[in-house]
Amino acid sequence: MKKMIISLLALVTIVVVGCQRSKMHEQLILIDSLLVHNQTDSSMTRLKNIPMSEIETKADSAYYFLLLAECRYRLKGPDSTDNSTNYSIKYYRSTSDYEKLARAYYYKGVNAYNLADPKVGILLIKQAEEQAEKTDNLLLKHKIYESLSYYNGNSYEADMALLYANKALNVAKLMKDRERQAIALLYIATSYSILGNKDSLAIFVNECLSLSDYLSEKEKAYLYTRVGELYENSDPQIAKNYLLRAASVHPQPRTYLILSNLLFREDSIVKAKEVWDKALSMNKNAIVEIGILKSMRQQSVEQKDYKLANALADSIILRQQKYYEKKERERVSEIQAKYDKETAERNIRERDMNWILGSLLVVVVIIGWLGYKSYQGMRTQKNLAETRLQLEAYTKKAAELESSQKENASEISKLHRKIEDLHYRQSGILAKGKQLYEDIANGGTTVRWSKDDFINYLEYYKMKDLPFVNEMETGYNRLSPKYIFFAVLEHEKYDDKAIQHIMGISENTIRSTRSRINSKRLL
Repeated sequence: MKKMIISLLALVTIVVVGCQRSKMHEQLILIDSLLVHNQTDSSMTRLKNIPMSEIETKADSAYYFLLLAECRYRLKGPDSTDNSTNYSIKYYRSTSDYEKLARAYYYKGVNAYNLADPKVGILLIKQAEEQAEKTDNLLLKHKIYESLSYYNGNSYEADMALLYANKALNVAKLMKDRERQAIALLYIATSYSILGNKDSLAIFVNECLSLSDYLSEKEKAYLYTRVGELYENSDPQIAKNYLLRAASVHPQPRTYLILSNLLFREDSIVKAKEVWDKALSMNKNAIVEIGILKSMRQQSVEQKDYKLANALADSIILRQQKYYEKKERERVSEIQAKYDKETAERNIRERDMNWILGSLLVVVVIIGWLGYKSYQGMRTQKNLAETRLQLEAYTKKAAELESSQKENASEISKLHRKIEDLHYRQSGILAKGKQLYEDIANGGTTVRWSKDDFINYLEYYKMKDLPFVNEMETGYNRLSPKYIFFAVLEHEKYDDKAIQHIMGISENTIRSTRSRINSKRLL
């Protein structure tokens, strides 16, 4: 009887705990659904009312911290002290819940990006994208694509911004969501504005205007600025009207820049200066600030105020230098391209591994079947097999007796094996060098290359142009493999822009590298 009572109590305990866990999970799902419907305040209130002592499983803890991070970001924006997603990421990495892992990466990424850490932020959002691609969650994919388009646009990486804006538009169409379509069209128009493609800008501005009722007032201000830019030269009055509407709703430096240019053409010099001052006081956009200073300099030249023009020119150079130094530090486009390449290579490896494992399984099954058939149907060959084994044993023994009398032959055989091993190693170096050469030819970079990679590349390049490599190795005072690689790129007719991309260096570094190589030339 005592044992029965203990067993009954244990069963009741299991049922009660299971119900509590079930209720906790249901509560978290409810909070999640509130977030989907943008009821963030209600979600946060419910989260705060959950005692931590009632969260007993790792799964519920990970879910709780994920929802908490999302609520905090929506309500308060980025927070340097918020590490809620760390536990969620660690847990979901060990599961197959790609959707929640993508969300955890996403909110950690946008938090980092908006805390002035674009590199980390972009990489985390790219990881979110990779996981989201494994799901059917269109809303999640759209959120990620839209953010990547926006952040790339902020960094003036127009090609990447355009790529993700188009992805966001396609998903919005699948969702049949007019508001999200309108925003995606605005991002596409902005990308074409940065690229200077007026024809495409016109197409998407007009398409976006047809859905402008779905935009917020702030988003309309950005759209009106694009309209002003579109008509700046063809119809200044229409452009001016739209720009004034944009400035009245949500003033932006870009709006003021175009407006000031129109005022200057109208000979409204005083008003143009006032608008320029407004734009410069905002001091939020380096490219627009440079554009404003250029316009002011042009005006000063036309008014023959050369002293002011020279001062503005110095300011332009200084700001350009700071902007490109910052852009080189961030390398937003490069890190995304590198991540995409690594992801593609990883997927290929996984696919190949799956194919190999599948093939091995098929082979094992076939071998097993053949072995079974052999066991069942080939007993008559048993004696023949035994005879063959005896023959092999006698042959091996005879060979051992012969080799014991020919020690020189044995040494020669060992030498041949060493030579073959050297050939094998050399072929590996050339194969690696060929792979690196083709990677560079196809737009790759050396950012993650080691010293051995440069050496392997040059070993392969010797097969293509041995005299040139020999000249660099003997005609100069101990050039490093990296410097010789630089010389090879120039020898291959790559221009400075291409070399910057390939080696991940600045224009100043190219000049200094070229100078150092020349200084090492032997007389």
